[in-house]
Amino acid sequence: MIASEMTVASRWWWRPGWTPGRSFYDWQIVPTQTVADKLVEIFAPTLARLPGLEQVDAARLRIGVQGIGFVDGVKGVHLAALVAGARDLLAEHAPFPLTFGPPMVADDSIRLPIALPEELVRVREDLTRALSEVWIRERIPEFGEPLQPYLALAHATEPSSRDRIRAALAEDGFVDFTLDDTVSAVSMVELLCENGRYDWSEVSTADLLRDPTPVVERTVFDDPLFGPLRTPERDRLLRN
Repeated sequence: MIASEMTVASRWWWRPGWTPGRSFYDWQIVPTQTVADKLVEIFAPTLARLPGLEQVDAARLRIGVQGIGFVDGVKGVHLAALVAGARDLLAEHAPFPLTFGPPMVADDSIRLPIALPEELVRVREDLTRALSEVWIRERIPEFGEPLQPYLALAHATEPSSRDRIRAALAEDGFVDFTLDDTVSAVSMVELLCENGRYDWSEVSTADLLRDPTPVVERTVFDDPLFGPLRTPERDRLLRN
């Protein structure tokens, strides 16, 4: 059944290019564990009384940022170049905040839209830039299309009434619900679609820069002739 203005429909259908056993590389953002656990806990009672919906567990809460391509079409040397390029570019970004919500009913899921911060736009641009260094633009998924990030809370497993879902969310006080989080890394994952669900494994992580120039402050205990006293913490900062 196709989704309509009145109903949501099962999300289980083969998207273009997907076949059993085929997987896809994707850049994603993972919510912090505290936020992921809180989202599952907060929405569990509402989703439990809505038949035809499967709640996404904390470990599978993800935000898609930039697709890469099907695994069988990505050479190992290209993958290495993509990862290295993305890491170099993302290292110039500082961690930034995200705000989830309020929830909305989409064609095949309940989602938390994300207020799009400028920092996330720049992260996406740099991920696309890293891809452009390896491939032509026509090969890059969704090149030039605007980013519309969201977090899927639950997926439809059968046709369900949109009004009934909206009413349940409103009844439980989620009309104005928002939750803040902080992004400090972007993950490259391998998506696999089978048995009515998407699963993934992490391939690589690109950390956002936390402190580009750590400062080692002098103390009254430092020797004026031989410089700062050596400590394990200072050795770590100097090595980095």
